[in-house]
Amino acid sequence: MLEQKHTPEGRAITDWHGKQRITWCGPYAIATVSGTAYEPAYQAAKRARGKRHAKGITCRNLKDACASLGVNGTWKMLSKKRALRKFIEESLMPNEVYVVNITKHFIVIDTRDWTTIDNQSLGWCAVENSKHKNKMVHGYFKVENPNFEPSHQNRDFRDQQAEMNFKGGE
Repeated sequence: MLEQKHTPEGRAITDWHGKQRITWCGPYAIATVSGTAYEPAYQAAKRARGKRHAKGITCRNLKDACASLGVNGTWKMLSKKRALRKFIEESLMPNEVYVVNITKHFIVIDTRDWTTIDNQSLGWCAVENSKHKNKMVHGYFKVENPNFEPSHQNRDFRDQQAEMNFKGGE
């Protein structure tokens, strides 16, 4: 049976005027890979940043916040920036989870089923349909132990899907 993939809700907290607070991309990516709700990820990012808020976290802050929630990985910064669509074709390996830093934004890419999510979409969509495909990639965080499962449990299916995506859907 197909289970729903972990999808954090947007930020539920309001300010003292009753306006809903902004759901930031960094904490949203942290919440996604750690399998938690948004607010604990936001608090972890805030602690890692050492400020009153988590807006504008760095790659190092994201890694530290993930580690505090039990998720490990390694950052790799690119020597030459590339468009996301080219980066996906050339650099990402199948059956992995990545947090990708594009121009002033973080997105999560799951190559186990070739889907992506961020705070702007608030839902998983196919990588090739991402509105960010022309943004420039600065670096990526390869997640060693994501705390969520892919939407499809059949590994053979995922491997075939990965081959199709790399070959352009032949």
